[in-house]
Formats: sequence, C-alpha cells, structure tokens
Amino acid sequence: MKKKIFISLVAIILLAVGAVWLSLESIVKTVVNKYGSEITGTEVKLGGFQFSPLNGTASVSGLTVANPKNYKSPYLFDLGSINVKVDVKSLTTDTIVIEEINIQKPVITYEMRSLTQNNIKQIQENISKNTASAVKEEQKTAAEPKKSAEQKAASKKVIIKKVIVAGGEIKAETPLEGKAAALDVKLPEITLKDIGQDKKGESIAASISKIFAKILNTASQTVVKSGLNDVKNIAKENLDNVVGGVKDKVKSIGIFGK
Repeated sequence: MKKKIFISLVAIILLAVGAVWLSLESIVKTVVNKYGSEITGTEVKLGGFQFSPLNGTASVSGLTVANPKNYKSPYLFDLGSINVKVDVKSLTTDTIVIEEINIQKPVITYEMRSLTQNNIKQIQENISKNTASAVKEEQKTAAEPKKSAEQKAASKKVIIKKVIVAGGEIKAETPLEGKAAALDVKLPEITLKDIGQDKKGESIAASISKIFAKILNTASQTVVKSGLNDVKNIAKENLDNVVGGVKDKVKSIGIFGK
C-alpha cells in the first residue's frame, strides 16, 4: 500500500514538473516572438524550444526574423541551431543567468532594393528606433501588480555571460539577375560577453536588441568588405551585355549597315 502511494506521489510530481517545462516552452516562445518582433519591426518566430532541467541546457530551433515589406526573400535571417546553457538555480530569482548561447550556422539573406536601400540597413534602423520603447513596455509590465506567466517571465532580468555565433553565411539577393549565386560569403565568428553584467541584469528586450544588433553590424561590415553592396560594376556588366546584344541584333538586320 505504502509503495503504491509512493509511486502515485512520484507520478504526480513528474507530471507537475512536466507541465512546468511545457508551459516554459510556451512562455519562452511568447516572450521571444513579442519582444523580437517589436524590436525588429518584422515578424520574429521561434519554432521549437526544449529544456532539460537536470543540466540546465536548452535547444532552440526555427528562430527566424522576417524581412521588411517589399523584399523578395521571406527572411532576413534564420538563426539555425541554438544551444543554451542556463544556471538552473537562477530560474527562481528575478535575474536569470545564462552561461552561454551558442548559435551555429545562421543564414543571413542580404537583399538590395537599390544602391542605397537594403534589408540589413532597414532592420538596423528599426532596432535603433524600437528598442527604447520595447524596454519601456517591459518595465511597465514588470511594475504591474497582477501578471500572467508570460508577463512574469518578461519582467525578469538576464545576465548572458557569453554568446557565440559561428559557421554563418551571408547569401546575397540583388536586383540583378544571374549574379546572386556568386555573391555568398562567410559570416565571421562573433563573440559577445557579459551582457547585463555591469547592471546586474539587463532587460530581455535590451538583451535581444544587443545580440541582433551585433550580428547585423558584423554582417553589414562583411558585406562592405566583400563588395557585395558594390553592384555598380555588376550593373555596368549587365548593361554592357544588353547593349552588346542590341548592337548585334541591329547589325544582323542591317539598319545601320555593318
């Protein structure tokens, strides 16, 4: 009898723990989607989230940031696989300590609409413009006496000791046909340390903003250094080909003679 009671209690505890971690997935998705979208000004989606409470590790999949309107490619970037190491004890405090965020093989799609307009630049401008208001909203939520689980999670601070972004690539989409495939470059490895450490905790919105901003700044610098944004020569080459084709056609029908 005692054994059955013990087994029942264990089963109840396991079910309760399972429910907590299932709700945690929902909370993380809601918080990331909400603040990520507010900061970038485009849709941010988190596909999957799995957390192991025994060792404090989590895996994130399908995290994408949509392009602004009027761009051909659906996403600015797909962050590939993300592994997270968390200090489990900190989960019950007001400041969550994340030991490491490891982002592997992100793909950034660089797309130009003109010589002065591109998706990376536009999202960078959105982040600069929207971060302050997202942080203010987060602070307002934290001050509310009654909060939902998502609001409680969003009101927490975070310290991120290390962020690594490795194995990434930048795929270029240009308005010039036939050239995009040749305009892919590697994204340099990125390391960020001690986000929120000096403030004893940074807001989630501000932390997301810093990570996104660093990735996009590095991508932007890489684009400039590699010449992906210098399409003048490519445009001239395409124009020369078109003009050359017209000349050949004109010669073939003999309008101006040979």
